[in-house]
Amino acid sequence: MTAPEPPAEQPPAAPAPRKRGAWVGTITDKVPTGWLTGILLVPFLAITAAFGGLNAVAAPAIPEISPGDTHDSGPFDLTVERAVLIDELQGSGASPEEGQRVLALVVTAENTWDRAFGSYATNGVTGALAIPALGEGAAPVAVARLDDATGSPFLQPGMPVELIVTWVVDAGAYTDGDEIALEIRDFTLSVGQFITAGEDWGYPVLGATLAVPVTDVGAGADAEADG
Repeated sequence: MTAPEPPAEQPPAAPAPRKRGAWVGTITDKVPTGWLTGILLVPFLAITAAFGGLNAVAAPAIPEISPGDTHDSGPFDLTVERAVLIDELQGSGASPEEGQRVLALVVTAENTWDRAFGSYATNGVTGALAIPALGEGAAPVAVARLDDATGSPFLQPGMPVELIVTWVVDAGAYTDGDEIALEIRDFTLSVGQFITAGEDWGYPVLGATLAVPVTDVGAGADAEADG
């Protein structure tokens, strides 16, 4: 009986053809995520630059208004009417010392919110008005009603009121006829969630600028801000 012949040796199987694009998965599997993000970011930035960059949309210009113009600051409308310089202004809340004077703005404020709102606060009338040239003293020191000298009054909804907003300045800081560069800030209403609750105005941003001429009304505790 003849022994069976051993089976013929089979050639090795040919590797299965790789699908088009399979190398992409192989490479990305071996590339750290941070590197891959950077690789993809380069062509994105190149395309962005070709179309003017990430900051192609210009920020809106800050409006320049004039005395007598009304500006919407969020919870209230503000109208800066005039500015006066005086040695002392009783009932205004400002207390100048020797070598200082009172700089006062006559302002009409109208609460456009649905509840009473404080005038003296970082988000109130005093927080909305600033004189950058005064540096750290840019914010007013006091605010009072023009008609009855009530200090730090609350503004009632829909009721315009004339206010005296005051700063204490060095005696030689301003003279009659100078223009004061004033900034008005706007506020955004936020609604508290989770930890905080309720509504509040904050996030001040520059909303408008204006130049106000100042009138020196002289000295005396009984002088009036209306000149």
